[in-house]
Order: sequence, then structure tokens, then C-alpha cells
Amino acid sequence: MFLLLTLYVAYKIYMRPNGIDIDKNKFPITGIDISKHTGKVEFNLLKKQGIDFIYVKATEGKTFTDVNFKKNFQGAKSVKIPVGVYHFYRFNRTGAEQAEHFLSSVRFLPCELPPVVDVEEWGNVKTDKPVKQIVSELKDFIRDVEETTCKKVMIYTNENGYDKYVAGNFPYNDIWICSFNNKPMIETRWTMWQHSHKGEFRGIEKKVDVNTFNGNGKKWAEYLEEVNNW
Repeated sequence: MFLLLTLYVAYKIYMRPNGIDIDKNKFPITGIDISKHTGKVEFNLLKKQGIDFIYVKATEGKTFTDVNFKKNFQGAKSVKIPVGVYHFYRFNRTGAEQAEHFLSSVRFLPCELPPVVDVEEWGNVKTDKPVKQIVSELKDFIRDVEETTCKKVMIYTNENGYDKYVAGNFPYNDIWICSFNNKPMIETRWTMWQHSHKGEFRGIEKKVDVNTFNGNGKKWAEYLEEVNNW
């Protein structure tokens, strides 16, 4: 009982995000995603707080690579937290050239989690490309990454991006959905849910994105095994 109380207090102090408060009895698996904007990260402290997975930003567009990518990736690996990498998709570049850039940075990395493409209008560039063209080029990106890594790509997006670019177009790809107002309201089953941009943890210099996996500990173990058997 004392151990349970201690863990509950630690969660309330360190792991409760400034966003949607998740029922950790239903969704016990907690992860974060980090980039240069996260600042300094002390991975040993994160490990002690029960972080279950970390996604690290690798690349963006055709040429940009996150300056903290290698350091963050190696840090997560050093404490044996399951890690994955993601690419921020730019609408003004083709999917093929973005896939080439992403793969040049990540193709030989030992990741426990599937590669992710971040598809959203927030923070993106304005473009005259029709939605159908963007979707077609995004399919090129996903095809090239999957053929090279032999792993299915997971798509990160918000509800607006899901409705505009994803719904009905990528039935075989897992979805990582961002929603801060309520539980995700999308037509397909989500795999990851980003429910806060303002999580606070010991060992992280700035506020950080907080995510949960759609399942319990047993389902999480099965998911990790499935990913690594693709």
C-alpha cells in the first residue's frame, strides 16, 4: 500500500501534464517526444520517473536535421527506454525527397518503435498544392520509408490534419493523434494520443509533449514485439 501511495504521489507531482489528465488505470503507458526545443534532458532521471517510451525528432523537410537528434537518441538508448524517431513533413517538398533525407539519418538506427511522419498544418508552410497532391506525395514518403526500414510508418497528426489528409487514405498505418480538448474523436482506432504540450518532468529543462499508448502494459509489450517482428 505504501508503494502504491508513493507511486501515486510521484505521478501527481512529476507526471501530471498541464493538459488532459489521463486515467492511468486505463492508459498506464506514458511517453514523451523531444527535440531541440526541449532543451537539456537528463535521461537517468527520466528513467526513474517511469517513462515508457521516447520519440526523438530527427529531420524536417528536405534538408533540416534537429541539432539535438543524435544526442537525444543516444541518451534514450543509454538508459534502455524504447525509442523511435520522427520526421516533420513539409508540404512544399515532395515525399520522395523528404524520405531520402529522413532515411539518410535514421535507416541504420536500432529503434524499438515504428518511424513516424508528422503531418499537420500548424508550423508548416503555405502551399498551392491541392490536398490530393499532398496525400499522393505523402504516400510516396511512407512507401519509401517502409520499403527501406521494413517497418510500418505511424502517422502523427491533429484532428484537423486527420480529417483533411489522413482519413480514408492510410487504412494500414497506425495513428498518433494530438487532442487537448477531449479524448480523440476520429473514425479509426488510435495507437498513440498526445494529450499535452506542457508536461513537466525532473530532468527536462523545458515543458514537453506527453503521450499515452492505447492499451495496458500487456498490450504495450505485445505492440513492441509486433513492431520488432515486422
